[in-house]
Formats: sequence, C-alpha cells, structure tokens
Amino acid sequence: MFETSRRPTAHAVTSLAKLRMQGPWRLELLHSSTRARLYWITRGQGRVTLNCVTRGYGPNTAVFVPPRTTLALELASQTQGLELTLPPDDTLHLPDTTFHLRVSNIESQAALTSHIEKVEGELAAQAPAMDQALTAYSLLVSAWMARELARQESTVSRERSHRLAELFAERLEMHFRSGRSVSDYARDLQVTPTHLSRVCRDASGRPAHALLTERVMHEARRLLAETDMPAREVAEQLGFSSAAYFTRAFAQATGKTPTHFRRPAPRVAARS
Repeated sequence: MFETSRRPTAHAVTSLAKLRMQGPWRLELLHSSTRARLYWITRGQGRVTLNCVTRGYGPNTAVFVPPRTTLALELASQTQGLELTLPPDDTLHLPDTTFHLRVSNIESQAALTSHIEKVEGELAAQAPAMDQALTAYSLLVSAWMARELARQESTVSRERSHRLAELFAERLEMHFRSGRSVSDYARDLQVTPTHLSRVCRDASGRPAHALLTERVMHEARRLLAETDMPAREVAEQLGFSSAAYFTRAFAQATGKTPTHFRRPAPRVAARS
C-alpha cells in the first residue's frame, strides 16, 4: 500500500500498522487534528475514546472524527485497517459529529474499502486531474457515511449521562493549553469537580484530571518530538507555572524528563 504522495495534498491514506510504528502515544493518548479522519478497522479489537467517551470496537468498525475533536484509539498488534484523512472542505458535506459504527452489511463494507482504495490509488499515481478525482472519491465516502448513518439510525444512541463528559471534552480541547484545573472546568459546566470526575470515569474509565493530564501530555510530547522549542517554552505554551513544574509533571507521566524524551535512542552496534 502507498501511504505518502510525492506532492502535498490534503488527503492521506495510512495503514493502522504504520500509525502504530510512529509511536503508540501519538494515537493512544487524547489528541486532535485540524482535519477530519475516518478510521476503517477491518481486523482486531480494542477501545476508542471520542469526546471523552470510551467504547469498544471490533472488526468492520467505522469511526469518524471531525476536526478538533478529542480522540484516543488503542491499536493492538493484530489490529488492521486504514486511516483516511480528509480536507476541510464544506462541499464534501462531512458529518459534524463523531460516530462509531459496526458495519455488518457486506456490500457496505466492500463499498467503503473500495472508496478508500481509490483515494489511495490516486495519491500513488499522481496523475493529471488528481485533485478532481480525490474530491469525487471523497464525496463518495461522504455519501457512504450519510447512508450508513441513516441505515443504523435506530441503533445509534448516546448515553444521556455521557453528555456532560462530551461537554467537558469540547471545553478541554479549547482550553487545555491555559493551565486550567478540573475545578475551573467544573465551574464552567456548573457542576462540582467530584461530579464531573465521576461522570468522566463512568464514560471513559478515567477521572477528569487524568483526561486533562493525558491531553496536555500528548501535546507536550508532540512539541518535543516535532519542534526545537526549548522545554521552558513548551511549559509556557501549555500553561505551566514554571519549567521545573513541567519537568516533574512530564517525568511523572512518561517516566522520562523532556530532555531524555527528545534525545534519540542509541543505536545498537551490529555483531560481527
């Protein structure tokens, strides 16, 4: 499978195996993207957290994540599938909310696989009029999502008790760099910190503080791995009161200081 193109494009198709090789933390800790993503899981099982609500997944599960939506996706070694990244284009009429669907209809399974493979083929070929073709296939993916949502409308439900966790997730994504505490979020949501943490634990298996820490530490890892920003600037970006406090929090979450996390692993000499 081809997973990169020779010139920049807003579309991308990446195997879950390749995503797993980039480091489990990149996908398995709460994070978000500026682009919409559709995960088509064809084999394996695990858990996915969308907007601080965790559910299990199995084979033939489609997970849609709109831009700037918190996601954490567990990927066991046997999990197979594809990630389709889509551009921010209103003409595609993509869903504006997350969904998590088990697709049992064989024709629907085959159709989605075919649409994603066509996108992948266009990215590999780099042929003339590629952008038009990518838009056309993206529209087919969007139509597939609309039809599958309509087909499963009676089975797609949302726990009413989880709505508070989703509201917390929305505010978390907007403000996690501000240094706000769980008490601050609870006050905004007009509940007590204890109640907010109880609801988050019920929805995701983690209390509110753990979700907040997870989101902040994913961003810390990303900044350390992808930029040359000094650790003190990373601390400032994420609302820490001091670089020392950030270093202690990072070490507690990862088992490494920021310096050791950023340092490349030593090469193992080949035996003669």
